[in-house]
Amino acid sequence: MEATMEKPVISLERRNLAELEVIERLAVAMGGEAFEADVRRLSDLHTVDSDSAIQAINRLTHPSLIGMSDTPFQIFQRLSDDLIIRAPALLQRPSFRYRNGDNTAVPYELWLAIVRHAREYFDPAGLDADFLAARQREGLSNREAFDALIASKRRK
Repeated sequence: MEATMEKPVISLERRNLAELEVIERLAVAMGGEAFEADVRRLSDLHTVDSDSAIQAINRLTHPSLIGMSDTPFQIFQRLSDDLIIRAPALLQRPSFRYRNGDNTAVPYELWLAIVRHAREYFDPAGLDADFLAARQREGLSNREAFDALIASKRRK
């Protein structure tokens, strides 16, 4: 009989700082309520597997530590509560059982779905394509639209 290995718990570290930053940026850009609605929508599409890898999330308690700011952290805390209601077996995992005011957790696959969503929201190539299309609708040639894009980026 083969023993099942427990899936890893992934902490917020330097290697996944870009993931945290894009989520933080999305929360600020959308505002708390809209961000929470988006996160919940993504969660509703996610199948909860109580044995899957977990993303541990710490609240930012000191600037020298890696953690999530208060508003998105609270949203992820509520999300974690909702996931436990949907799948009580999550409480068998220490990361979910020992959540508190400074620590919470979500399934890693859901975390990655939220990261992908945040990255799509800030897709620079998509924004550039929208800019070019808008300039072309205004009557600029391809070259003129491209030159306008370059000029707009230099002003930033």
